[in-house]
Amino acid sequence: MNTRVVSIARQAGCAGEEVARALAEQLGFRYVDYQIIQRAAQEAGVSPETVSEAEHTPSVMTRLLEALARNPSIPVGAWADPVPLTASPLYTSTDYRRFVEQVIRDLADQGRCVIIGHAGQAILRERLDTVKVLVTGSRDFRVRRLMNGMNGDDKTALKTIERTGTERLGYYKR
Repeated sequence: MNTRVVSIARQAGCAGEEVARALAEQLGFRYVDYQIIQRAAQEAGVSPETVSEAEHTPSVMTRLLEALARNPSIPVGAWADPVPLTASPLYTSTDYRRFVEQVIRDLADQGRCVIIGHAGQAILRERLDTVKVLVTGSRDFRVRRLMNGMNGDDKTALKTIERTGTERLGYYKR
């Protein structure tokens, strides 16, 4: 089967976006990144920031509020003049991630695209027409790149690498 989709994951500071853009140009494929969030937000009827935030680990408070909002055992009188869920659904972080997943699947069905990030390689793992790529680099290289990009020191760059890696791993698990 021919490759119709390339899904690229990358570590922070390793030039993954540049690799993905160059590959898309070389193959004549569409480069897709932030458009995934925009389209998922449009389908959910919320801001792109809301969907983007769902890709990060929700705080304990957010998870608690989402659970309370979804709990059907709370008496109607507990909420001041509630809006029926059929008219205005309450989406959780999990729901927003499902919107992202569906957008990625739709893009893959259309083919001829390079998808960067958003756990595309996990979402498309069953597809035989998709090449999954991990762009990585040594810790020192990544720290230097981030230091240059952020005009910061090595400790800040290293914290960014560690935080980003932890967030991405959490997203893949969820």
